[in-house]
Amino acid sequence: MSENQAELVVRELVAGGDGIATVEVDGERRAVLLRGAAPGDRVRAAFDLAKRPARGRVLELLEPGPSRVTAPCPVASTCGGCDLMHVSAEARAELYASLAAQAIPAPWRDGAPSPVHHAASSPLAYRVRARLHVETTGRRVLVGMFAAGTNDPVTVETCGALRPELDRLLPELPALFEGARGKGELSLALGDPRVAPRPVVLDLHFSGELPAATFARLDAWRTERGVAGARVLERAARLPVKIGDPTPWVVGADDAPLELGPGGFSQASEEGNRVLARRVAELARELTAGRASPRVTELFGGAGNLSVLLARDLDKLTVVEGDREACDAARRNLAARQLDAKVVHADADEYALAKRLDLVVLDPPRTGAKAVAERLPDLRPRAILIVSCDPATLGRDLGPLVDRYAPVAVETFDMFPQTSHVETVVALRERRV
Repeated sequence: MSENQAELVVRELVAGGDGIATVEVDGERRAVLLRGAAPGDRVRAAFDLAKRPARGRVLELLEPGPSRVTAPCPVASTCGGCDLMHVSAEARAELYASLAAQAIPAPWRDGAPSPVHHAASSPLAYRVRARLHVETTGRRVLVGMFAAGTNDPVTVETCGALRPELDRLLPELPALFEGARGKGELSLALGDPRVAPRPVVLDLHFSGELPAATFARLDAWRTERGVAGARVLERAARLPVKIGDPTPWVVGADDAPLELGPGGFSQASEEGNRVLARRVAELARELTAGRASPRVTELFGGAGNLSVLLARDLDKLTVVEGDREACDAARRNLAARQLDAKVVHADADEYALAKRLDLVVLDPPRTGAKAVAERLPDLRPRAILIVSCDPATLGRDLGPLVDRYAPVAVETFDMFPQTSHVETVVALRERRV
């Protein structure tokens, strides 16, 4: 790679968490993306002009910008988990607002409400789940996060973002894989919140050879390390091995325990999720106000994270989820609260939505809900609520809705403090024609 060097001033942060600066080369102004930079930083940087935009790295911080802070985690510079730990909360909020505004399609922008931001009150020790990468050759065991800017695992013995119950296990994890050969992903989550101290559950997907000792150690950890259970799926096996009770739980937005499917998805922050889910329920009430027994369908419903609040107010709620175990957990969560909602196991992208629903709620994965968004204008629901963890796919999914709907709320939630990731909620009403 042929590198150029120059002194640059970082203008702002962009999607992905990089800082952006401008350099003039042969009379042309070129944008340069710099990982680990903060707005206002004056740096000496090396960069490759073969790409557009150019990508570079900071060689020396000459003068810190006003939004640069000291990272509170000792591995922040090597671990890629928290890419904006060196940036102030105010600068991160500005980035989130910018990303949300960019996701709004151009025809809406003049009349769209300004993004409202919900800041995190606990920027550290908030994560109730983590995914770690495992590499082992039999002699060398590496368990950790991806290194900054790479897909190479780096050992992390402590993580400032993790809840203490999870963080204390990090230095112990390599011992599980002594004698193993291969690669895998290990997910850590919290168990039943009604048990004190709160236990941990593990979910391992491994490609290679695991010795019998790994399973014996996992079993021993049930009494020695506060691990409620583990689920292990080896590549050659048809079914996972279960040790103890590997069921992950979170504290739901209604402050009651919420069961997940084994290895199931949950928001990273219980506190952040409480703020998000309660706001979604409020918006759902506003969007259906004045309609007797409104008909509402929630797509990508998971284990009922949003459903347990929506079902309290809506007597005709249908929840659609593609994972069977998540559906089963959603039914149990609703039943435990004596709530009535219809849970359907189906692919949300293909589910036959009824016409003229009063509200459709979408909480898709990072890949978005393109197929659903393209069908909605013909089905003409009176209102739509979209929860998105990726501004790029959110903008794409809003595109087909421009002619028939208008935004009434755009709100961002600091669900992943110290990072460039943000959760966004957009509420839409059908236009009057």
